[in-house]
Amino acid sequence: MFSDDEVEQGCWFVAAGQRRLMALDYLHRVGTIDDDYPVRVDFIDKADALVVSVSENNDRVDMHLSDLIVSVNELANNGDSVEVIAAKFGYKAHYVRKLMKLANMAPELMQLLKNNKISLNQLIALSITDDHDLQLKAWENSSYDKNPKDLRRLALNEEEPISDNKYIKVVGIDAYRDAGGEIKHDLFTQHESHGGYILNPSLVQELALNKLQVLAEQVANNEGWSWYGSQERLESWGDDSKRYEFPKPQLEDYVFTSEQQNHLDTIYDKLENVKFAMEEAEELRGDEKWEALRPLSKERNELEQQKFEILDVAEFTQEYKSQRGVIVSIGYHGDIVITRGLMKLVDKASKENKAVKVKTDGTVVPVTQVSAALARSLSCERTLAVQAVLLQKPEIALALTVQKLALSVFSAGYHQNPACFTIQETTRTMIEAAPGCEDGEAVKQLRLAKAKWYESLPKGWEDDFTLLTSLGTDQLLELQAFCVAVTLDGSVSQYEPKQKSKLHKLEFAMNFDIHEYWKPTAQNLWSRLKKEGMIDQLTQAGVSVNKDEFMAYKKGDAAKRAEQLIDGIKWVPDFM
Repeated sequence: MFSDDEVEQGCWFVAAGQRRLMALDYLHRVGTIDDDYPVRVDFIDKADALVVSVSENNDRVDMHLSDLIVSVNELANNGDSVEVIAAKFGYKAHYVRKLMKLANMAPELMQLLKNNKISLNQLIALSITDDHDLQLKAWENSSYDKNPKDLRRLALNEEEPISDNKYIKVVGIDAYRDAGGEIKHDLFTQHESHGGYILNPSLVQELALNKLQVLAEQVANNEGWSWYGSQERLESWGDDSKRYEFPKPQLEDYVFTSEQQNHLDTIYDKLENVKFAMEEAEELRGDEKWEALRPLSKERNELEQQKFEILDVAEFTQEYKSQRGVIVSIGYHGDIVITRGLMKLVDKASKENKAVKVKTDGTVVPVTQVSAALARSLSCERTLAVQAVLLQKPEIALALTVQKLALSVFSAGYHQNPACFTIQETTRTMIEAAPGCEDGEAVKQLRLAKAKWYESLPKGWEDDFTLLTSLGTDQLLELQAFCVAVTLDGSVSQYEPKQKSKLHKLEFAMNFDIHEYWKPTAQNLWSRLKKEGMIDQLTQAGVSVNKDEFMAYKKGDAAKRAEQLIDGIKWVPDFM
């Protein structure tokens, strides 16, 4: 579909059909169509070109919001009413009005929208004011997550009770006034030294955040931390846990004075004595037991508190500080909180040779994305390998069986049938969830074992258990090992980075080595990752990869190449 305003110059503007034109060009290049292939072309007036182009783009593939706002505003400037624009796009009139209002936002914010660094809800919150300076100031001074509610309040610069403002305690009323801030009193607060209303909340927030940043810089410089930062609130969960690793220093991360070290040695000796005394008290019965444990528990808590007091004032090693930083934030009650020893997850990933992406809000996500299907497949393959090893460990299978029985007999809880012991084979389910595993060593061993026992069991055993006594104790234990092995289930429905496998204790008891049963192939791993993820995993395995060359491969070829590069290396991805 062409606009005819350029006909006289011998060229036309494509208002709609660019992707179809590209498709035709491709078909021509590969020989599917020839030079004489007829193509329908419609010519339209210049006046209709914009709306046709925008409507076509928005209907076929959603336009970027920034482009949609510009297009709607241009139609309005050309004289179209809100109702006409709404009809052309198939939107409701109030949505078109909202888009038109957003067209008048500060240009810097519109650029952020185009770069996907500000959301529609955040932009709408800032549109409460038409003052571009206020919009930008509210955006710059808002908290890390830039909550729309906070953005709206800052953009309005509404007055706020001193008692509700968490920043004034950080700044101080005198410093706020010295910076030009005003406080209004009413009849109820005019005689209160800390009462009244803050008339410039955005100013007091700006002053508070600046003070936090200055303090963070001072602490970092004085103590030798490698970086510093400040933010309104710092929490060890939520998005902050996706930006930083929170400190859990070990004793070797501290430098103690001789006095501190002697005090710590004494505390640890006393803690060891308390531990032994508590173990002896556990052997007592009734009130005598609790009377013995109560003072010991109190003493232990006091010693732990003394230990923490020493650690709180002890210096960190230079190596520890060289990898970590400090953030100054505001606590729940308006107090200043200094958090030392934070490691940026970006730095941690670099240290561990892992590739990550940093999102616009500063949170870090790994380049390698593990789908639920891949997580289940790999966990099933690992389960099959553990099953194959357990076949050869009848003594461990016996312990698992006894534990299962003992839980039913001795553990608390209601049991409908006191003699119930349920067995469910999982091998078939594991195989179905792990493509390509049927030719693996684990499945071969499991199938051979099943065939062997199928032939070895005495005829009629299903109805008379006494027939199984003919097998002898050793054979019965081996049969039990097989039956327990094929019930194991270590599968997961999705990947959780910090979650331990249900099989990890069993694996440890058997000295399990996954490399004897599994290696990464194009089918079981590489073809199920994006190419960026393949490069990331190869790099973690210590394989040098030419990124540009690898990215030029088609995905299937890249997966095969990854299998070749990793061949001969004992490695499994950390998510397995």
